[in-house]
Amino acid sequence: MNNSTIRIGVLGELGVGKSELVHRICHPTAGPCSVSSWAGPTVDILDFRRPHSHEHVWVEFIVIPGETRHPKSRQMVYSVGLDALFLVCNCSIQRTFLRAAEWMEEATQIGSLMGVPVALILGGPVPVDWTSNTTLSQIINPLVTTYNAQVLDMSGYTGTLALEPRQLQLIYEFFETVITHKKSAKRTRAGLPGSAAV
Repeated sequence: MNNSTIRIGVLGELGVGKSELVHRICHPTAGPCSVSSWAGPTVDILDFRRPHSHEHVWVEFIVIPGETRHPKSRQMVYSVGLDALFLVCNCSIQRTFLRAAEWMEEATQIGSLMGVPVALILGGPVPVDWTSNTTLSQIINPLVTTYNAQVLDMSGYTGTLALEPRQLQLIYEFFETVITHKKSAKRTRAGLPGSAAV
């Protein structure tokens, strides 16, 4: 088997639901996640079948601890060759957004992460229309502009339920963005003209 691989780093405050979200993406019919990134980075893998080409792509998620005794230890995780970033926030807890820019600045200090696709995951147990919420919009819009982030509204999701089809579709569309970006970057490094087709 010679499947392609994309590697996604998952950032966010302690307890925001990073591990649970990744667990639900990779194991949609399993029970609640029993793993936490409190002790250190955790890894999960999804065999993603692209709907239009039927190509199989391994999606590796590395959940990066929100808190650690040695903040610089996260730099090692950023250096493993990440192709994209998930930044997970909880719409019901505004403080989870407060360090979002700090997380992104820390991650993009690694040259290889500058310009990688970024998904801003809006989580939380209560559905929220962030575009009509002035407070959230004032927080989210600068992140979208500064980091060219793609907003994935996952609000209304709780860890005891499977992700809804619309939520999975948002995730899968982001995977396609990452795959295309990685192929294009590879062609650029090889000095080939044009971008890779999806």
